[in-house]
Amino acid sequence: MREATHDEVIAPGHVYIAPAGQHLTFARKTPSKVAMRLSHSPEGTLHRPSVDVMMLSAADVFRGLCMGVIMTGMGHDGLEGMRAINREGGLTVGQDEASCAVYGMPRSCAESGVLERIVPLPQIPEQILHATNYHHSL
Repeated sequence: MREATHDEVIAPGHVYIAPAGQHLTFARKTPSKVAMRLSHSPEGTLHRPSVDVMMLSAADVFRGLCMGVIMTGMGHDGLEGMRAINREGGLTVGQDEASCAVYGMPRSCAESGVLERIVPLPQIPEQILHATNYHHSL
């Protein structure tokens, strides 16, 4: 896992996080390559980076192949992004209340009805692997 860099093409098997103070969005470069974009825009969001800004972009670029996972956190950042992912036919997973330190973000998604699955924190990796059809042989 490492911070994303501007205009970097997403590579399989890597995990990227948005740098502090910058929104992370996505742009299709070719039919099979998507780049990450870093920006201070849009202005006026409560948080930067914003989960909503990232998820709205992901839903737009990846459509039904997108998966949104919302985990512990205060407020409702991520609700609009999860709605967009759900609307595009992507999979939406939320952390359950019992395993959250702060149930705000997952609660707002659960109450709005956009979560297809609600699971405890330890089950989230399994949900991701199952969604990607990952098979590991020992």
